[in-house]
Amino acid sequence: MKAQTIFRPADQLLTPVIVISCPEDLSELAMPEKQQEARSVYESPGVIVVDNAIGEPILSGLREGLSTERRKFKEKFNRGLPKSEAFEQAYDRAGERMTELTRKLFGYDLPSVSARSYRPMITENEPLHYDTYEVECGKISLMSVLNFDIRPRVWRVGPSFGDICRDSRKDVEEILKTKHPGESPSVPLRSAGLRGIGPLKPATALHEIEFAPGAVWYANPKTVSHQIVYGGGALFEQWNIETHRCECQACTIEKLGLTVPNLRTTAPAAAA
Repeated sequence: MKAQTIFRPADQLLTPVIVISCPEDLSELAMPEKQQEARSVYESPGVIVVDNAIGEPILSGLREGLSTERRKFKEKFNRGLPKSEAFEQAYDRAGERMTELTRKLFGYDLPSVSARSYRPMITENEPLHYDTYEVECGKISLMSVLNFDIRPRVWRVGPSFGDICRDSRKDVEEILKTKHPGESPSVPLRSAGLRGIGPLKPATALHEIEFAPGAVWYANPKTVSHQIVYGGGALFEQWNIETHRCECQACTIEKLGLTVPNLRTTAPAAAA
């Protein structure tokens, strides 16, 4: 029996989540109406899960590096990659398969360069957050994740960045009023949530998703709040895609008319 992702929705949460089974022939995904739907869900922003996207031979090779080490939030994701031929072949084939799946699913002309991250350690009970890495204004982060662990990877998914700016405007402005130049808005919002205040506090309504082994899913971690409850081996493949409708955090804040100091101010240069 093929593994299946389990989705437990929070009725009051607007963030869309869809789960599909991967067809044997990926060209079945490459239909304009299906690709438009996938783009619409991703950019909403939401989560798209493709079950059984990666086969057992590739998963087995990637599992050579699985670790029982617990990773702390913001620490390194691995201690280096395995050197065996089986792992290297699986690593390359996984990247090729995820790239092909992404092209067929969305119809994007993907950049030739992607960012890949092999994460074999165990991650548990992260805070609800948006990622803090930089994406150039005018581009969207297209992130795919493969669960190559033998167990499900459990995520909780919360409100989008646009939702909290619209629905919790005063809270967001209060939290971001001391934002430092060059600092991502994600950082003070996450810190406030850890203190039990603001739109990312523990009482926030959350979807829960158990991503099955072999599943590949897509979510923009800059605009979808997320929390890893438990996760072992995962492979991340990410591209920055040109977009005509920028939804970066700064553009979202400006579009909704929030007052945030140092929104686009860069960090001061380090002293020589």
